[in-house]
Amino acid sequence: MKHIIISILLCVSIVACNYESDHNQPIAHVLGSNLYLHQIPAFNEDFANDSILFIQDFINEWAIHKILVHKAEFNLKKEQIYIDSLVDVYRESLLIHYYKQALIQNYLDTIIHDSLVRNYHINNLNNFLLQEDILRMNYIKIRKVAPDLDFIIQRYTSDNTEDIDQLKDYCFQFADRCFLDDMSWVSFSDFIKQLPLADRTNTNKQKYFLKQNKTVELEDENYKYFIFIKDFKLKGTSSPLEYVSSSIRKILLNKRKKDIIYSIEEKLIQEALERNDFKIYE
Repeated sequence: MKHIIISILLCVSIVACNYESDHNQPIAHVLGSNLYLHQIPAFNEDFANDSILFIQDFINEWAIHKILVHKAEFNLKKEQIYIDSLVDVYRESLLIHYYKQALIQNYLDTIIHDSLVRNYHINNLNNFLLQEDILRMNYIKIRKVAPDLDFIIQRYTSDNTEDIDQLKDYCFQFADRCFLDDMSWVSFSDFIKQLPLADRTNTNKQKYFLKQNKTVELEDENYKYFIFIKDFKLKGTSSPLEYVSSSIRKILLNKRKKDIIYSIEEKLIQEALERNDFKIYE
């Protein structure tokens, strides 16, 4: 065993020093298989000791792999037919999968028009019931020492685009957090965790908060919080289109993919029947 280790180390040392010289040189042999220099992954030749250890580990892993395969083939002869059949099934599945993906790439129209999304939403409202309370809002968290907080007070409830743009510029400079997106809906349970409220877990209080408040100004030791609730939807009601539009687009795209595959499969069956390549015996 000691001689084998020394031989491997010598071989590895030679390989590390002459990595570019002969890529067809065998550097190890086990059970009828050779490992060649060009099969060794690239390594950093500037670190000789690390390179030697890297190649030695690679040789050992390669040898163990070959020995285990040999032992398994010898000792699992009864299971060999079953394993071969699994390999065949897996190979066929991979071939079919990649062929279908190629077909989809060739024929798929990925453009989903807004009108299709709207129609699908209208016709499937019951499939898009909210699993949580959501809201649209303007939200700003800012330090009490920030300059000119009146600038926020005058604008955070505004629907004027110019006011909101000015507010965005101000928040970019001074606010710790802000949310001024007119169309986006957010989870109320996630949002309320950011606020300095005594009870964030009481569902009834959360719903009361949504229903009874339009503008909210809170503060803690260091921060002021400005919230303007533009709209809200409660759990169990229909999701607004903006909240589920990305999901609907994925649904419609997947439907197109399935339709493409179904159409091609039908065509292939018909062509096979016409050429007598496919027969059904009664």
